[in-house]
Amino acid sequence: MHALQLTMPRSFSQVQLPEPQRSKGILVRLKWAIICGSDMVEFAGKRRSLRYPLPIGMPIHECVGEVVESTSEMFAPGDFVIAVPDNHQGLCELFVSQGDSAIHLPDALFDFDGSALVQPLSTVIYAADKLGDVAGHSVAVIGLGPIGQLFCWLLKLRGARSVVGIDPSAWRCEFAEQMGATKTFPMRGLELVQYVRHKPDFWEAPDIFIEAAGQQTETINDCIELVRHNGTVLAFGVPPQPLYPIEYEMLFRKNLHVIGSVAPHWRTFLPLASELVCQHHAELASLITHRFPVQDVQQAYTLYEQQGNSLKILLDASQW
Repeated sequence: MHALQLTMPRSFSQVQLPEPQRSKGILVRLKWAIICGSDMVEFAGKRRSLRYPLPIGMPIHECVGEVVESTSEMFAPGDFVIAVPDNHQGLCELFVSQGDSAIHLPDALFDFDGSALVQPLSTVIYAADKLGDVAGHSVAVIGLGPIGQLFCWLLKLRGARSVVGIDPSAWRCEFAEQMGATKTFPMRGLELVQYVRHKPDFWEAPDIFIEAAGQQTETINDCIELVRHNGTVLAFGVPPQPLYPIEYEMLFRKNLHVIGSVAPHWRTFLPLASELVCQHHAELASLITHRFPVQDVQQAYTLYEQQGNSLKILLDASQW
């Protein structure tokens, strides 16, 4: 079968290999995949512990495809599924997924190539649920990539009093205002921190601050400084390194709550996200800003890393 492999940071190669051996779960023929910001750790070699070449098919995990073989009583050959591949090895013509990491593709999404948005939305729902009832509360989101946009959209949908977005990209800030942000600041978090130190009355400290940037170690401290006393910081952005320098005394003195969130139980949260995407796929479709054939994976990942006027980038695996 056809597959792709990261042989070095920022360098994909096409490979041929036998069909994967499967003792349980489902074998899925990839139809669509969507690049995730967390993929950048592997693509750009941002973690020292990584060894290249990486396992074939990494690092894609937001996938839609057709079941070819199944040992799961929940799925049969011919079913179309939204599935998380084992070990995030989805850049293959055929990939293995476990039955509890997949759900049936709803009929309403059968022709929607952005249906893999169900997977990232499920992680956002899981994280937002940890915040409890946000109705009437003020929220800030730093990092307005696809995940930050989904947080703005979902928290506004859940009745947040205000949703402030922070990102150095003016384009992403404008997009966030279309997704539900009530106000945005097109600047880096540290720039906002310095401005607020100079003009404290300029800033209304939010009840909740969501770190949705990741891939660096600074913005979590921006959240700690800008959130209100007794507030909550939700750490969502994927860390590139195992150790972070944290402004611990500030966190301690402000009596803050810090919540981490990653990887929900898929069988619980994929259906919740699927229902929301079915109801709102017309507005969520705008998150898919670029589409590439899977053979152009190198170009697609390079565009994503550049963080220009792009959000979700889709790979079409209809032809290899």
